[in-house]
Amino acid sequence: MLSEKRGFAYDEINAAFAAGADDLVDAVERVAAVKAIRNTKNFGPLAASFKRIRNILEKSAGTLDKGQLNVQHELLWEPAERELYAAAQKIGEEATRRKKAGKYREALEVISELRPAVDQFFDKVLVMVEDQAVRKNRVTLLANLLKEFSTIADFSQLGSEELQESPQQKRAGK
Repeated sequence: MLSEKRGFAYDEINAAFAAGADDLVDAVERVAAVKAIRNTKNFGPLAASFKRIRNILEKSAGTLDKGQLNVQHELLWEPAERELYAAAQKIGEEATRRKKAGKYREALEVISELRPAVDQFFDKVLVMVEDQAVRKNRVTLLANLLKEFSTIADFSQLGSEELQESPQQKRAGK
């Protein structure tokens, strides 16, 4: 219905529901917010980074204790990881305020401001370092990032242009 009647892309719908949207009216608002900002300068690349984060977390599943989700500040060695941590704290507070007010589009726009810090992190920091404590801390940082910023929509569900259509739309040649 959301795809055929409202024109939302298949992956936009999946992203909202994967984040735990269980109220239909609320879910529609979340999907609309994703659709509105998905093609902005920062959001697309940030969604790709969230996919990368999810892949790293899947590959390092044994590295992270489910109970230990606190980043240890003393193990943030690289400037880029300290900057990402600080940006996530600041942006997370603002995004949470807007989300609680039901302003999903504004919250997603705030979240997209994370892009420079995330890009710099992946350019400058090796997550899977030899030092197990540092590795675990970096994986924890990424896990927290994914958890915190995937409450409106699971960005890793967003695909490329070709994945935006539903399987039914592809079969129909739309």
